[in-house]
Amino acid sequence: MVLPDFRNEDEVITFLNTGDDAWCYPMVEEYMELIHVTDEPLDIEELNGWLENELKSATEGYDEWLNNELY
Repeated sequence: MVLPDFRNEDEVITFLNTGDDAWCYPMVEEYMELIHVTDEPLDIEELNGWLENELKSATEGYDEWLNNELY
């Protein structure tokens, strides 16, 4: 899976408006909701890192589930 590598806020907004990535869209949406609650400004580097961590966590969880199903 290829994660988006956002460079600015406009790219994030465009991504959210198109909503064509079923894996990453919920992650970006959750991040935006989290910063909205705390009124933090959008930090593109933090968002990109957060997406990497979320995808890693999801992948590890899937791999663990798959290993348990196979054995």
